[in-house]
Amino acid sequence: MSNYGDKEISTNLLVTLKHMKSEFNIFTQEASNQELYETIDGIYQCISTIQRDVYDMMSAQGWYQLRADTKQNIKKAYDKFSKSQSEMC
Repeated sequence: MSNYGDKEISTNLLVTLKHMKSEFNIFTQEASNQELYETIDGIYQCISTIQRDVYDMMSAQGWYQLRADTKQNIKKAYDKFSKSQSEMC
C-alpha cells in the first residue's frame, strides 16, 4: 500500500510536468527541421495545458497556495530584472 495521498501524487506530477516542459522547450528550439519542430512543439503545448490543469486542480483543492510578498521583495526583484534587462539591450 502506498503512503502517498492525492496531494503528494499531484505535487510529484506537477514537478515532473515542469521538468518535461523545460526539456521540450529546449528541444523545440534545437529541432533540426520544421517538421520535427512542429511535432515537438505540439507535445510542448500539450504538456503546458496539462501542467496548467494540474496547477488549477491543486489550487482549487487548496494544495497550491500563493502567498503575498512584501513591497520590499517585489521592488528588489523588479530592480534585479530591470538591471538584467538593461544589460541585455
